[in-house]
Amino acid sequence: MNLRLAGFSVMLLMTMAMSTISLFALAVVASELEAEFGLSKFEIGLLGAANTGVGGLFAPRAGRLSDRLGGRRSMGVVLAGSGLSTALMAAAPSYGWLLAANIVAGIPQGWGNPATNKAISRGVSASQRGTLTGIKQSGVQLAVFLAGVVMPPVTASAGWRAGLWVAAGLSVAALFGLRFVPELDDEQLGETRNTTPTDVDPDRSPLRPFVYQIAIYGFLLGFVGGGLGRFLPLFAEEAVAFTAAGAGLVFGLQGLVAIPMRISTGMALDRGLSVRTTLTTMGLVGGVSVLLILSAASVGQWMMWVGTVLAGLTLGAWNTAANLSMIREGASAGRASGMLMFGFLLGLTVGGPTIGWSIDTFGYTPGWIASAVMAWLGAAVVARRIDTLDP
Repeated sequence: MNLRLAGFSVMLLMTMAMSTISLFALAVVASELEAEFGLSKFEIGLLGAANTGVGGLFAPRAGRLSDRLGGRRSMGVVLAGSGLSTALMAAAPSYGWLLAANIVAGIPQGWGNPATNKAISRGVSASQRGTLTGIKQSGVQLAVFLAGVVMPPVTASAGWRAGLWVAAGLSVAALFGLRFVPELDDEQLGETRNTTPTDVDPDRSPLRPFVYQIAIYGFLLGFVGGGLGRFLPLFAEEAVAFTAAGAGLVFGLQGLVAIPMRISTGMALDRGLSVRTTLTTMGLVGGVSVLLILSAASVGQWMMWVGTVLAGLTLGAWNTAANLSMIREGASAGRASGMLMFGFLLGLTVGGPTIGWSIDTFGYTPGWIASAVMAWLGAAVVARRIDTLDP
């Protein structure tokens, strides 16, 4: 890997990490937010819903903007927006301010994948896209790991705001690496472009049915992520008797194990692994992992580690295959990515408050069972081929 490609990989990783890290950081310090602002679990879920809800609604527009602006400029907007919104969270004097900051954070949240997917589609040849997709999707899991491992000790020593200030600074610093993001023409990519009307104006070309199928899958798996992403640390503390630091490590482990899984999945997809088979398997096994996590409340803490690792390998890794399938849409890569993110972030938006309300009302069991069922429904959706061109 040459220096420019290595720099490109790092920028993809950083853009995805910074666009999502505040969401995970707030989940890890949820108990501190409860204490400082007197919040219910529904209100904690609403913070994430504000972030992902705006992101989901904005994602289709972000996809179109990415197709027009290109990957490099779009990534710059994402990093700047992430820095601003995270700084606003760190400065929040009230719950209302924190909620507003999460609304602002929805813009880079919804733009991260369309921007980086477009950058990959115009920056490297087809044979390298799966590997780079795996690397850049690992940025999300890197954010999960850093939030889980770094936020608890930083919070204990300097308060929950300190970690957010650091994240805001990293987002701004990453802007200086944009020079490593290439934007190549078709000849450099070794591709030829048809001059059909739909190719000249990709905004008007219809997206393939498979794109919408993956978007529905993204919604269902996003619902699962909305629950686990917001309440896994609290479940570990309240139901499995972990300390706050231990709960953070559990949360971080899910992100850590997903990093090599996302990269290896991308490499396998470059070598011919089926997107459909990958997504179906991860949905099926991911549902099982949620039930193993639930069983830790009665079986013991060791089962929490088992379930979390399995969740990281499945529920934490499916994004590589889904995003690569959108990158392969070529001239419409940004728009297709926006549709995927619309479904995924809508799922996160609905899942967080719904599971939070369920926990407040019934305890953890019904919500975790519902999450497992949603993962299995996702597997059923993508298992069915709906178009002869579907991979």
